[in-house]
Amino acid sequence: MSKLSKPVKLLIVSDSHGNNRGLAAVIKAEQDADALLFLGDGLIDLASAQRMGPCPQVYEVRGNCDYDRSVPSERLVGFGGLLIFFTHGNGYEVKMTTGPLRKAAAERGADIVLFGHTHSPYYAYTDGIHLFNPGSISVPRVGRPTYGVLTITDGEPEFVHKEAPL
Repeated sequence: MSKLSKPVKLLIVSDSHGNNRGLAAVIKAEQDADALLFLGDGLIDLASAQRMGPCPQVYEVRGNCDYDRSVPSERLVGFGGLLIFFTHGNGYEVKMTTGPLRKAAAERGADIVLFGHTHSPYYAYTDGIHLFNPGSISVPRVGRPTYGVLTITDGEPEFVHKEAPL
């Protein structure tokens, strides 16, 4: 009988655009997360939210509205046996197509690609790659503010969009 590993829970947030209290509320709501992946456009909010209370390990990228050039525009990290490529998305034409983003993920050997920028929740599994956008916790294009949770259990990802707490 094989031993099952502990699931890894990742909180995925993007596009807070000045809503540091909303970001802090999301972090509090998902306080059991193993890590927070912040997909840009709100690095100042992230710093503020981290000062407001406990926060999991943070991995961030800058978005087109972030100006701290010391923060990378894309990253590649491994969790739960999967390789995750993440970026804000503005450099990959994500408002029109996911083709360039999928190609970049494939070139890096990524199993999952995370992106923001569109302010719209999105999920697709294409060409062996999971694509996920959590939406925006502050300025959604349609509907309510959203964020994402990715749980990886024994190398299998499960993606969920959630409404941000008010």
